[in-house]
Amino acid sequence: MPTIYLKRTSPLMAQLGANIARELKKLGITQGELSERSGVAASHISYMVRGHGNPTLATLESLADVFGLSVVELLAADSTSRDKS
Repeated sequence: MPTIYLKRTSPLMAQLGANIARELKKLGITQGELSERSGVAASHISYMVRGHGNPTLATLESLADVFGLSVVELLAADSTSRDKS
């Protein structure tokens, strides 16, 4: 089954993209490194960071695992639950 991409950016996807970008910066890794660690295609990660896409739960779990987060934390609009400093 082909991957289906949303043509518009939803608020949830925009938040997910911002959260992925922030977590990448915190870990000091690139989207390519995230791809290698998570098994998610780099092109799909790039698309999500831009606020697009329609990731599966498995994709979200793979990304969250790399960041040491739950899926809920990865999607959350409030970053206080993710700040572990």
